[in-house]
Amino acid sequence: MIKILLILITLLFYFSFPMMLFFSRFNYKSTYKQLIFNILFLFIFSFFASSQNAVDCINPHKIHQKHKNNFIHNKYLDNLSSLDSLQPECYQINESETYRTQDDSFIVKENINTVWQKYKSISLKDAYCGELVSLGFVYSKNKKKIYYLNDDYEGIREGQIYFIRLNLLGGFKRIIVAYEVTKIDEKKKMMQFCYINNGVSEGSQRIFLYKTKEGFTKVEHKTFYKSHSKLRDQWLYPKFHKKIVSELHHNLMKALSLN
Repeated sequence: MIKILLILITLLFYFSFPMMLFFSRFNYKSTYKQLIFNILFLFIFSFFASSQNAVDCINPHKIHQKHKNNFIHNKYLDNLSSLDSLQPECYQINESETYRTQDDSFIVKENINTVWQKYKSISLKDAYCGELVSLGFVYSKNKKKIYYLNDDYEGIREGQIYFIRLNLLGGFKRIIVAYEVTKIDEKKKMMQFCYINNGVSEGSQRIFLYKTKEGFTKVEHKTFYKSHSKLRDQWLYPKFHKKIVSELHHNLMKALSLN
């Protein structure tokens, strides 16, 4: 939108100056004044449009946490003009030696198709109902729409960005994390999430579903991650991440049992 406004202003200047020179020769003061007014109006409008921030479209009243400002003022959104500018920083196989990995697995006593459909369609309220992880909002790049915890939600889709809060150390430490759904493979029954740029971590999380010989579903959650802190990556991240992953998958199992 801002780029379009700048183009319009440039075009207006390009065509206005010859016109103003022409009108000034014949003393068409009213037309001249109108041209000046139009130029000033576009300048003022473009200034306010360019000064808008990504947080302007977020409704804090729909964020249910007490510390809701953390979802609006954070390292992801500061000085960001549009939520569409957020970019994922996925695992790069050509730099695999720079990443750490973590593997978690769960057995769900349901057939694989039922589990897969639930993973794709579980409500936000059911998915984020635990103590460690809470949801701020979800932004859909494709639909240009924000979903909050109690909104009608279409289910997980590629291009969705999730803003969540991790409540660590009994809530003493709260961390905002953002990740994007970058791939959903129906055939392989796989989902990939990537951390958003400007965050502490880089990398990807991949969820795979497999059918067991008993007819149940094995869920494998594989994480590739790195940050600028070796201490964090080696000692802190694995411990807390395992608990967080476990909570999210057990939320899904709980939702399945209620059906």
